[in-house]
Amino acid sequence: FQEKYPLNSRLVKKNGKLIEEVYRAGTPDGRIPPGRYAAELQRATRYLAQAMPYAGAAQRRVLRDLIRYYQSGEPADWRQFNIDWVRDNSTIDFTNGFIEVYKDPRGLKGASQAYVTVVDEKMNRLMKGFAAQAAYFERHAPWEDKYKLEKPNPPLANAVEALIETGDFEVETIGENLPNEAEIHDQYGSKSFVFTGSTRALSAAVGNSARQEFCYSSEELERARQYADFAEDLFTAMHEVIGHGSGKMNPRLTQEPAVYLKEYYSTLEETRADLMALWNFFDPKLIEMGALPSLEVAKAAYDAEARASLAQLREVPSGDTIEEDHRRGTQLIINFVRDKAGAVEPVDRNGKTYMVVKDYDKMRQGVGMLLAELMRIKAEGDYDAAKALITRYGIHFNTAWRDQVVERYKRLELPTYWVGINPDLVPHYGGNGRIDAVQIRYPRDFAQQQLRYTTITGE
Repeated sequence: FQEKYPLNSRLVKKNGKLIEEVYRAGTPDGRIPPGRYAAELQRATRYLAQAMPYAGAAQRRVLRDLIRYYQSGEPADWRQFNIDWVRDNSTIDFTNGFIEVYKDPRGLKGASQAYVTVVDEKMNRLMKGFAAQAAYFERHAPWEDKYKLEKPNPPLANAVEALIETGDFEVETIGENLPNEAEIHDQYGSKSFVFTGSTRALSAAVGNSARQEFCYSSEELERARQYADFAEDLFTAMHEVIGHGSGKMNPRLTQEPAVYLKEYYSTLEETRADLMALWNFFDPKLIEMGALPSLEVAKAAYDAEARASLAQLREVPSGDTIEEDHRRGTQLIINFVRDKAGAVEPVDRNGKTYMVVKDYDKMRQGVGMLLAELMRIKAEGDYDAAKALITRYGIHFNTAWRDQVVERYKRLELPTYWVGINPDLVPHYGGNGRIDAVQIRYPRDFAQQQLRYTTITGE
């Protein structure tokens, strides 16, 4: 059975046959009937139509495309929306749709997400710098030349503040590159977002206590105190801008890489983008660009990756299996580097385990080895190699370490998961009845905000 609507449908069996229940509102003329979630999507199209008078010409085209897609549910309309969306670089931007497939075991069904953003001009200069140098980073990637793009189509790169995030998009997501379709990436480019407000909010909420707990030495702790937040911003920028959009497929592949790599694609692609960031931290180009004030920032990034492989185990309180793709990626990187390069080691002290970078040069070598192999796997659609690599290094973990980490976090009294409270935007209407200003308010009660949203949706 070949699904016609892989992103936006539910697959069910009726009378012994598989059918797709397509998510769509239906067209006003009745030629395309309503489908699953028709009432919700009809409401969404009404609000999108209300936004059109406030949009520029290019963004109005994007809004019309999205309305059409929600009415028809057709993949061709989703493709057109993404093409026009990539071409639009409005200061106030948005995304909306059935997009990320991380939570689907088969990696096909998109979860509904939406956000609206405004450009963070200060941080945006850094993003633009990476996009402008995309060809350089492609040429210096550690994979074979046959997998390198001759003329990279750099993404529209923006550092942004989120005005609202909803659906499957969470405050802990601090970077995103869209659209996910490789064919659109190759022909039309993509957009990369770094959510600077989310980074600052999470850093302020966590404070320095976790770093103090998991940094092995005073030198590592001081490096983290000075550079870890900036290193994280750089990491996210490179992940989104020069990570996801890099590399090319073997021409013999006639479908998206996800079709060949199946349930391992999301883990592989997120890990590949992480590795592209880690690989380039020590490239002298970053200092030349003015993006990196010191190699201590690069060391802080490598330290943080090693610490994360241990600290994130608190998110899996039972069993020994990691399911989330980004978390699998961190385990894959550190376990591979430990095995193949010997650059990272677990060190025990006073009953506590620390994950310590012993040799930064060797760690970069290990990062390059893994990055080259993941690019090959993606380019060739090598399912067996993806399965073997991710299963060996990315899925299972030491449960004794996990139990220890859980107890250490309990003493820190830090939560495992976070939710974000959106700012409230209050419009001011001028004498002509049009909005001429917007006041931003910052509520403190998440539950009340969510309950208030139900009055918008009519639930």
